[in-house]
Amino acid sequence: MDPVTIPTGPAEHPILDYAALQRQGMAELERLASDQWTDFNDHDPGITFLDGLCYALLDLGYRIFHPVQDLLAEAGPDVPLALYSPSEALTTRAVTPDDLRRVVLDVPGVKNAWLEKVTTPAPKLLFDPAARTVTLDEGQPPPPSTHAVAVTGLWRVLVEKSDLEDVDTTALLLEVARRLHAHRPLCEDFDDIVVLDPMPIAVNASVEIGETENGETVLLGILERLDVLISPAVRFKTLDQALAGEGTTDTVFDGPALRRGFIDVGSLPAAERRTALHASDVIREIMAAPGVLAVRSIALGRAGDPATQAWSLPLGESGAGRLDITASNIELVKQRMPVGVDLSRVKPAFAAAVRAARLFPELPPSSRDLPAPAGRKRDVTAYIPLEADLPPIYGLGAGALPDSAGAERMARANQLRGYLTLFDQLLANEYAQLGLMASLFSASSGSPRSYAAQLVSGQGSAQDPLLMAGFDQAALDKLVEPGNPAASVPRLNRFLNHLLARFGEAVTDDPRVTNAGLPAAADVLAARLLDAKREFLRGIPRLGAARGTGVNYLRANPMAPALVERVRLRLGLPESAGLRFLVAEHILLRELPEDAINALPLLEAASRADPWSCQLSFVFPSALKPLQALIERVTRDETPAHLAAYLIWLDEGSFARFAAAYGDLLTALRRHRLADKLGANPDAVDAPEAVS
Repeated sequence: MDPVTIPTGPAEHPILDYAALQRQGMAELERLASDQWTDFNDHDPGITFLDGLCYALLDLGYRIFHPVQDLLAEAGPDVPLALYSPSEALTTRAVTPDDLRRVVLDVPGVKNAWLEKVTTPAPKLLFDPAARTVTLDEGQPPPPSTHAVAVTGLWRVLVEKSDLEDVDTTALLLEVARRLHAHRPLCEDFDDIVVLDPMPIAVNASVEIGETENGETVLLGILERLDVLISPAVRFKTLDQALAGEGTTDTVFDGPALRRGFIDVGSLPAAERRTALHASDVIREIMAAPGVLAVRSIALGRAGDPATQAWSLPLGESGAGRLDITASNIELVKQRMPVGVDLSRVKPAFAAAVRAARLFPELPPSSRDLPAPAGRKRDVTAYIPLEADLPPIYGLGAGALPDSAGAERMARANQLRGYLTLFDQLLANEYAQLGLMASLFSASSGSPRSYAAQLVSGQGSAQDPLLMAGFDQAALDKLVEPGNPAASVPRLNRFLNHLLARFGEAVTDDPRVTNAGLPAAADVLAARLLDAKREFLRGIPRLGAARGTGVNYLRANPMAPALVERVRLRLGLPESAGLRFLVAEHILLRELPEDAINALPLLEAASRADPWSCQLSFVFPSALKPLQALIERVTRDETPAHLAAYLIWLDEGSFARFAAAYGDLLTALRRHRLADKLGANPDAVDAPEAVS
C-alpha cells in the first residue's frame, strides 16, 4: 500500500489556501481603507474578523471539493438522480445486423446465429406501373408491364442450436423471437426464424506425430481445433475481461445489453456460417495442433453416410456442421507405426474443453455494469456563525455577557452581531447551495427552486434577536428566490439543458405547446417544458437506447416506439388523448395470409414500386396543426437519416378510425407471427418490451 502523505505543493484552488485568502483580503482592505485604517496587525479587531472569514471560506472550499458522490449523497438513497450507469447510458437496442446477431447469440440454447437479407418476400409481390397497383403473384402469367417488388429491411434469421443445453426447439424459437422483436429496428422486420438441422461430420485421417509426443494429448488438440473449424462458436467475456483488453468503457458497452456478458469481438469473423468444408482447411488446422508432423491422408463425410469427399464436403443451406468424434477415425502414427490411444479418456477431456469454451451462463446485473461509487453523507449545509470563533471579550455568543451588562453594552454587541450577520448569511446560503446540488441533479418533480438559503442559527445568546418578528425560513426563501415561476423556471430549464446535453439530447426551448388547439399562457408553457425535460431525463435509458427501435408488436399491448415519445417530449407536449399521435412503419403494412383470400389489389394508386422499404408516416390529429412548422422540424431531426418520413394530418374522427385500424393490424401481425410462424398460442404468450 502506498504511504499516505500530505502534499506540500500549491493548493488545488485559492479557496483552499488560507494564507492566499488572507493576503487577498488584506490587499482589499489596503485598497479600500488605507487612508483611514493603518493598523493591519493581528491584534486589530478588523483583522480578527478577516481571519474568521478566511477560516469560513476555507471550510466552504473544503466542502466544495468533497467527492461528487458525497455531495450527491445529501439527497438520500431514495431520490432518483439523472445520472446513469454505463449499462444504462451507453448501451443501445440493436441498430445493425451485427447487433441483431448478438441479441440472438445471447439466448440460452443458441450456439450460433446468422442473418440473411430477404429481398423478395413470399408470396411474391407484383407492381403494375400502368394500373398503379401492387398485387400478389398468384401463379398466373402477369401482364407484360408488371415486375417483382424488391423489399429492403426483411431478415431471415438462422439459428444453430447448442447440443450442450437442453432447450426445447419450440421454446427456443419463441425466446429468439421475443428478444428480436424487443430490438426490432424501425422499418425492418423478420421474415422467418429457422433452427438449422444438425449435420454430424466425420473426419477420417492418418496423422504423423513426433516421436516423443503423447498420443492422447495430440489427439485432444486435433479434435479441439477441428471442432472450432467445423462448428465455430462466439465467445463471451466478463466485464473485467472486456476492460482488461483493448476496449474502453464506451466501446465495451456499445451495442445491445446482453445477459451473458460481452461479446468477444475477435471471435465473430471466425464464427461465420460455413456452407462447405474444405479438406485444405482441415489439413491446416490439424497441422497447427501441437505435436503434428504431417497429414498422411484425409477424407471427409457425413456421419452414417459411407460416401466420403476427398477435398470438399458441401454442408447445404439448411444444416449446421458439427464434428462427430464417435464417427470420426483419426489414426496417429509414429515412424509408420500406429499409436494406441484410449478414446475413453480423450472423449471426457474433449467434452470438458468444449463445455468450457462454449457454455456462458447468464451474469447477474451487477456483474454487467460499473457501479457508481458509494457516497458518504457529510452534512455539508451545517454552518457555524462567525461569532462562535471570536474571543468572549467581544461579547458575542452564549454566556459572553453577564446578565448585569447594561443596555448600551448589549446594544453594541447586537450591533456587532448585525454587522457579522451580513457575512454569515452569505456564507450560510453558499453552504445550503451545496446541499441543493443533489436536488438539481434529480429528474423527479419537486419544488421549482434553483437557489438555496438557510437561516443562521444562533448560539443560544439571550441578546435581542436581530431579525424582525415573523421572519422565518419561508420568508428567507422568498427573499432569495421569489416563488413565481418566471424567476426560477428559466434557471432550472437551463440546468436541465445541461443534464440533457450530457447525453447528447435536447428539448426545444421554443415551446408553442397547445392545449386542445388553444395556446397556453407563457408561465404554463414554461412549467410544462420543465416537466417534459424531467420526463425525458427519467426516460433516458429507453429514449436513448431505443431511439431507432420499432413497435414491439409481439406484445399484447405494445408501447409506442421511443421515436413517438422523443418527438412528444421535444415538443413539450403533455400525455393527452387529444394530442396523441402515431408512427406507422410501412414495412408492417405488407401482405398477410388473409390478403390472398380475395382478388383485390394489395395496394391501389401506388406512387412507386416499393412503398414499404425504409419509410414511415407520422399521423397527427388536426388539433396539433398550429404546431406544423415546429413538428416538421422536430420529426425531421428525430427520424433516422436513412428513413423517409411523411406527415399526415387527420381530423378527430378519421384519426380515431385510423388508430383503431392500426391497432387491429398490430394484433393481426402478432397472431400471424406467434400462431403461424412459431406455433404458439397468442393468448398465452406475451413479449417483454426490453431485455434487462
